[in-house]
Amino acid sequence: MELVKNRQKVLLKVIQGLQNKGISSRRAIVKALFLLKEEYFAGNSVKFYSFYPYKQGPFSQLCFSDLRKLNAEGMINDSENMLTDKGIKTANEMDILEADIHHLLGRFNNEKEMLDYVYSKYPSYTVKSQLVSHKKEQEIGFCTIGYEGKDIDSFLNVLIQNKISMVIDVRNNAFSMNFCFIGKKLKQYLNDAEIDYIHMPELGVESEDRANLNSKEDYEKLFLKYRQSLPLKQKYLDTIEKEGNNKRIALLCFEKDVSSCHRREIAKHIRNKGHEVLDL
Repeated sequence: MELVKNRQKVLLKVIQGLQNKGISSRRAIVKALFLLKEEYFAGNSVKFYSFYPYKQGPFSQLCFSDLRKLNAEGMINDSENMLTDKGIKTANEMDILEADIHHLLGRFNNEKEMLDYVYSKYPSYTVKSQLVSHKKEQEIGFCTIGYEGKDIDSFLNVLIQNKISMVIDVRNNAFSMNFCFIGKKLKQYLNDAEIDYIHMPELGVESEDRANLNSKEDYEKLFLKYRQSLPLKQKYLDTIEKEGNNKRIALLCFEKDVSSCHRREIAKHIRNKGHEVLDL
């Protein structure tokens, strides 16, 4: 694998820095990357990792995916927490964010100090942690969200920070060019984050109806047709209302802009029933 992605170069340098301090831990790797983004603004100079609250604080699926790739290329060990000789040679040839990484790791004597700091400074990322006790309170209500432009980590973070406990996928076909948002894989990610997933293809828009949408007028014609079809789908709308009255749900589709997505019509229906709907 040619390391064309700068984030992977940063990952190697972080592993090397931790290794030089005698720390070999994937948890420490993730926390160091998290602090690089939050306090050294690594995302401003590198297309970087996103994070969401998980079982041991801030977590990144993309980081773990990159660790697997680096292991497959023989740059890190099978435990995915230390560089091999090949990895050390590669890391020594790089200087990306080197000063920031050195300064960050110099602030902590060990992994526990880093973990304690992250948990203290960023409590919003501990809400799913198994290392901190939490009083769980069930939120209720309705939201909508589009995953366009999001990676799986930033998507999950938005859901968790907004206390979503169920995602209702209103795509006609739960397929995506982004593997993470294909129905079965997405359900796995959501369930791991303690978020339920339901696919309601009956509330989707047929692919032929989405063809040749070139103007605002085209979209408005589509949404008018969709709006007129909703009375035939009442049982699915009733299910959404029932779920939102018992937990905090998010209606999911692709488009970032809700005004360009049919979920806006479902949201209008819910609002007309007297409920507030937040577009995330």
